[in-house]
Amino acid sequence: MRTISKHWTAGARDAMAAAIRAGLYLAIAIALGASASAAALAALTARGTPVVVQAGNVEARITLAADRSSGGQQLGVAVDFAVAPGWHIYGEPLPAGEGLTPTSIKFDGDLVARQKIDLPKPTPLRFEALNETYPVYQGSFKAAGNIVLKQKLKAGDYSISGTLSFQECNDAICKMPQSVRFALPIKIGPQT
Repeated sequence: MRTISKHWTAGARDAMAAAIRAGLYLAIAIALGASASAAALAALTARGTPVVVQAGNVEARITLAADRSSGGQQLGVAVDFAVAPGWHIYGEPLPAGEGLTPTSIKFDGDLVARQKIDLPKPTPLRFEALNETYPVYQGSFKAAGNIVLKQKLKAGDYSISGTLSFQECNDAICKMPQSVRFALPIKIGPQT
């Protein structure tokens, strides 16, 4: 194998490595009995430039499936969350009137025509002092989905902006809800 790989170009080796990774991800999903949607598979194999959003005890690494696209195209989105030990952020559904903020990722409409980001099912957490159970995320978890770019975009370098919203709490306090802005770099090419 070593002799053959000497003659491959860097691009061919990268393409082969990406194909092997995609095949492994699909094999793992099938082995686990998961029904991998196209968006989830695209998000699993995300190759774009990641942007890390850090706020308080929460970190989110947001990645597009590619750094390049054209108008009207769909791109997978992967979000890897890390919540510090002892802290949690809220999922949905939350009881009305409690003033709690669920975790969400929303892309701005400047470049994005449609979006769908699926967060995993939150874990119920019982708060004995309140006699309530709330849906929460703790530790590390992943969200996946896709965005569809607007049809008529001129070629050039852009940033796809959005907002990550959440509210972090521990057993003693809840911090104020946060809305953190992010921007993902993308190069828009001519429409094909």
